[in-house]
Amino acid sequence: MANTRNRVAVTGIGLVSSLGHDVSTFWNACLRGETVVEEVPEHWNHYYNSKSTHWSPLPLPDFGAVGLRRSDVLSYDPVALNSIYAADMALIHAGCRKSPVDERSGRYTLEMFDDYRCGAYVGTGLGCISSTFQNYVPHLLSQLSLNPTNGSILADRSTILDELSEYLRENPRVLPVASTKCMANAVSSLLSIRYGLRGANETCVAACSAGTTAIARAFDQIASGRIDFALAGGTEYYGDRAGGVFMAFDRLNTLAKPRSTDTKVNRPFDSERTGFLFSQGGACILALESMSFAQARGARVLAELKGSFSTSDAYSLAALDPEGTAIRRMIRGALSDANVTHRDVDYINTHGTGTVLNDAVEASILEREFPHNPLLNCSKSLLGHTIGACGAFESAITIMSIAEGEIHPSINLTSPVRDLNFVTKRTSAELTCALSHNFGFGGHNVGLVFGKL
Repeated sequence: MANTRNRVAVTGIGLVSSLGHDVSTFWNACLRGETVVEEVPEHWNHYYNSKSTHWSPLPLPDFGAVGLRRSDVLSYDPVALNSIYAADMALIHAGCRKSPVDERSGRYTLEMFDDYRCGAYVGTGLGCISSTFQNYVPHLLSQLSLNPTNGSILADRSTILDELSEYLRENPRVLPVASTKCMANAVSSLLSIRYGLRGANETCVAACSAGTTAIARAFDQIASGRIDFALAGGTEYYGDRAGGVFMAFDRLNTLAKPRSTDTKVNRPFDSERTGFLFSQGGACILALESMSFAQARGARVLAELKGSFSTSDAYSLAALDPEGTAIRRMIRGALSDANVTHRDVDYINTHGTGTVLNDAVEASILEREFPHNPLLNCSKSLLGHTIGACGAFESAITIMSIAEGEIHPSINLTSPVRDLNFVTKRTSAELTCALSHNFGFGGHNVGLVFGKL
């Protein structure tokens, strides 16, 4: 099968991340082992005393730099705006030119492509949840006096009332665009509308595997010959004023707990790990196209996407199956789909959440499946957990590692849970075959195999 279908090329990467909003800045920060870790906003403690105290905030990019207007920023959730920004950067990186169809509405068409043979596939975990909060709070409190005298539990929480008052001043009513602004599928649909992609546009909601799932879906469509080109990746953003999503994960006991130094709370695969570093989000979009089309237009090919495979744990909504049977099946399926063997793999970008069970299970699986001990690293040690975007970021990092022949370090890893070949300092390596995989709440397991052209 792998020899009769279309080969798939990766020709561009675009992103919005805590480490930078362009590929070069981001990649060099990764190679230096940089991370962004801060204490959570102090006012979050007025709502909930969390066990975790740190996160990785995301500064939003200048959306005007990619031609987004003020009306767009007001009409779209940041999770969708970030995906547009990343997609625009991916097109530039891939050398794709766009021609205006209607500049007033921000609609374009991609030169050299048949619109009906281009698609958009974007993954997300919680979608446009920031806009859901933004519109729900004014609705909920529209009849509530900001100075209650009825003995309400809010009466003695002046700080919270001040914040609610400010929120209602900024958002006095449910917005007329609320229904479209809150749609999770906007993250892919807006790419389709903006760039005139008239093939399928699909939003993949698969928790921490969402971005990987979206890329796998685009790969299948190109490999099967249904389309020639796709924008594919993942996006996530949590902008709620009170940190509600952070608190939800904290209540699940999945977040990294305080240590002696702030910057070392995040320790995937270390024996002292306590959970994952919560990231405010990010977006990463890849430009994928058939190899023959990329070569015909003279595009630079960063790497080849060779295979994918998915399984489900069928075990729990929130917990990984400790047996790891479905994950092992996923890894074997991805390698088979790519027509490679376990020993062909010389680098693995791990899922590595930093939670106690997940890292133990993943490390055990990798030890059994890859006894030749390929190079491993964990990108979440730098970025924290970007949920629906993490698989797209990790795919991009895998692609850059192949293209540049360098691997970023896993930081804060001093006592590995297993004797695996973890990269803990910037390392040069000629990579020919690499695996990137993710496991999501709900039991989603997805793997992608990349190769050097």
